[in-house]
Amino acid sequence: MKSRKLTIATTFQKIPPSDDRITGRRRRFFEKFVFLLLWRDQIASPPSNTRGLRDRWLSLVYGAFSFVRKCNFRMNSTEPKHIDQLKKMLLRMASNAEQCVQKAVHSLVNRDQASALSAKEQDSVIDQLEKDVDELAMKLLAFGPAEDNLRFISMAMKISTELERVGDEATTLSRRSLELMKEEPLRPEVDIQHIAQMVVEMLKAALDAFVYRRPDEARQIILKDKEVDRLNKSIYKAMTQRMISDSGCVMRCLHYITISKSFERIGDHASNIAEEVVFLCEARDIRHEHIT
Repeated sequence: MKSRKLTIATTFQKIPPSDDRITGRRRRFFEKFVFLLLWRDQIASPPSNTRGLRDRWLSLVYGAFSFVRKCNFRMNSTEPKHIDQLKKMLLRMASNAEQCVQKAVHSLVNRDQASALSAKEQDSVIDQLEKDVDELAMKLLAFGPAEDNLRFISMAMKISTELERVGDEATTLSRRSLELMKEEPLRPEVDIQHIAQMVVEMLKAALDAFVYRRPDEARQIILKDKEVDRLNKSIYKAMTQRMISDSGCVMRCLHYITISKSFERIGDHASNIAEEVVFLCEARDIRHEHIT
């Protein structure tokens, strides 16, 4: 590269001078411009003589080159570190969301008030992590990341939104669980554990598929969402029939309908996370597709 620079510079010096002052000014301008292009990496500061219009323009060009070089260095040196930081934040958010759902389910099944209150408090942690993920992702997007990192950043923002909504649904479960603790349990008991267990497994599998980059497992999670929808409809019908036959249990039945709907929504969020995992691993958008 150095020999190429010297060759160009030597060739340029052989150009015969002109007596025309206008041509001479153009020549000097072109000399500075070529020198700037060839030796900009070795120049510590822009040209000092910025009195003329052309000199000012050269100074502006140098500043643009310096800015691009600094941006490239900044991008190459900081992007991997920030990508790793984004991954850690997203994993911590996923862990908190999973724990929040498990606490809500435990409070519902075992009528445990402490677990319900703990789940409600943990939702605020998830909310703050969502803000942190979005803030860091926006900074990374300003760097102009590579294609793979761009997919990861966009997916991270979407998954953080899904996890925040999972935390909101877990809070709803905890709140309804606290209301049910004030009254006697329904007899016979509502079979809510089946849908709760299936949703918790879906959420855990979706997060594992994200951590270990397993798109095939993510596709299986999407198929399970139909079974969750079927269970939600079954519970809705059962609670409706019970309210018709026994007006004394209307409020408790309404709580269970809301709880079942929250579980169904958590299943939807797990399915959405699975779709983002497929997009991350295969660069293919499978949303709204009929998967068989």
